[in-house]
Amino acid sequence: MLSKTKYILVIALTVFLVACSDDFLENNPIALDTTESFYTSFESLDYTATSAYGMLASMSVFDIMYSIGYQSASDDVEVGGENINDWPEFQRIDRLTHTPSEANIHIMWGYPYKGIRMANEYLTRYEAVKEIEVKKAKSEADAQARLELMNLRAAEMHFMRAFYHFTLLQIYGGVPIIDFIVDPEQFNVPRNKIAEVLHFIQDELLLAIPILKLKSEQGADVGRVTKGSAQALLAKAYLYESSYAENYSGDERFEGCEQHYDLALGYAEDVITSGEYGLVGIGGERFDSWRAPLGGQIGAYRWIFTLDGDNCDESVWEIQNVQDRAGWCYTRGSYITIYTTVRKLFINDSTLSTDYGWSFNLPSKYLIEAFGNSDTRETGLNSLAVDPALDPRFSTTIGREGDTLLANMNGSKKWYKMAFSNLPTGTISRKYECSPDDFTFGANDTYGEGPMNIRLIRYADVVLMAAEAAYKSGDAPKALGYVNQVRTRARLSGETGYPEDLPAITFEDIVHERRLELAMEPHRLFDLVRWNLAEKYMNGITLASMGEGLVVNFEKGKHEFFPIPAREMQKATGLVQYNGWK
Repeated sequence: MLSKTKYILVIALTVFLVACSDDFLENNPIALDTTESFYTSFESLDYTATSAYGMLASMSVFDIMYSIGYQSASDDVEVGGENINDWPEFQRIDRLTHTPSEANIHIMWGYPYKGIRMANEYLTRYEAVKEIEVKKAKSEADAQARLELMNLRAAEMHFMRAFYHFTLLQIYGGVPIIDFIVDPEQFNVPRNKIAEVLHFIQDELLLAIPILKLKSEQGADVGRVTKGSAQALLAKAYLYESSYAENYSGDERFEGCEQHYDLALGYAEDVITSGEYGLVGIGGERFDSWRAPLGGQIGAYRWIFTLDGDNCDESVWEIQNVQDRAGWCYTRGSYITIYTTVRKLFINDSTLSTDYGWSFNLPSKYLIEAFGNSDTRETGLNSLAVDPALDPRFSTTIGREGDTLLANMNGSKKWYKMAFSNLPTGTISRKYECSPDDFTFGANDTYGEGPMNIRLIRYADVVLMAAEAAYKSGDAPKALGYVNQVRTRARLSGETGYPEDLPAITFEDIVHERRLELAMEPHRLFDLVRWNLAEKYMNGITLASMGEGLVVNFEKGKHEFFPIPAREMQKATGLVQYNGWK
């Protein structure tokens, strides 16, 4: 695992890199001298690389804003919370009434660029530091070992730079490509076209892949970027470009995008054939877990969303979280557990607990219908309508009236019935629950110290990317085989015999399978946009929190992407909003 000691220096180093002082007048700039003198060894440079990783675990960024907040715009999620006024900026995103001036959501612009800054620092300075390290070497073998480690870390930084740009692209569309250390007078860098950003991302990953280690070669460095992580992200980048090219012909935002479904398939299959990953439970394996209320074992799909499932065979790219008790802002834990756990529990038949979780990120009625293959907006499916609960993924994803949660209330650890009286959807998201032994809310811990990793790319995601790319490349039998692999694992995670294998496949089946397998993870909104299906699935929906009186209005040419935050527009006059946000 990444060194805990190095993480302590993340914030200090970030401040150091951007700080300056005019308290003393010298002929030479003090900040420049300090920066140059700092980068005189690989150890000091490696702290910068660690800082690039550290931005992933920054408070409320990928755990909340990316994984929950922005996804609330999709049809499968409602914001939730204590009431319709809780977390107001994302209530407005849920209703598609948000503006560029929303409070607090600007961090999803700023923090990825902070991560990019750290990657740029490493890549800008490491050639000079390599020369210093070679001179320190005691032998030719020592020099080679130092160079290999520095080159490996450079490959990781190329990945990190690609990943942060990809995250920005998913949310905002075209963004400024920053592959250099930005000086204050360079703040007016214009936004690049979506195609340019994707091509930059692809080039970065192509540089990284030959050098990165396989997952099995990581040893103690669990959580660092691997060859498989880069291949999966590259497959995703080619898939996004191909989808944009196919579905947005004539839209100037996507000018220059080309279809490369063959490349997306190739890189996805590099991951699949590597032998490094697998669909956990594809052979019917079951696992010991606290999730079994009566003891015994649970199915694989439920197990991969437990603390024991962190970095398992399904893991391709995860944000490493840990309950380190470092405190507010400093912890490398996650808020996602407290945000998505139900707010009230029944202490007895009539008495409700004080707040336990915060009950954000509620599954919608449309997602329940999808699990039953009965969402009327989905046409052309090769699945028959069934009880949604027959799919074992349903109970892992969605909690409803009568469901229970293992909690420690007033010193009594047991399964308590969840209360839904303040939840308009009558549902709760269940993928990020922790046991009291894993994480006790508010005891000696801050709420943001949830220990479960954020799963950004799972192997099932890669298999479904391969299915989509194969289908679009004209190989429907291969696509069918990949989709049925995912359905088989789901079926063997339960005892209902569902979901059954598909007898044939349509593109709608692939859309549907991604919706179920990856439900309540940060994918649905971005998928709908790249397929140009956002209007179909988001326009005209109603929100349980608002009753039948409010109908969501999706505007084509506007709501595919979020506006650049107003505060960033004020600082960088070279940025221009897309037409729908002007």
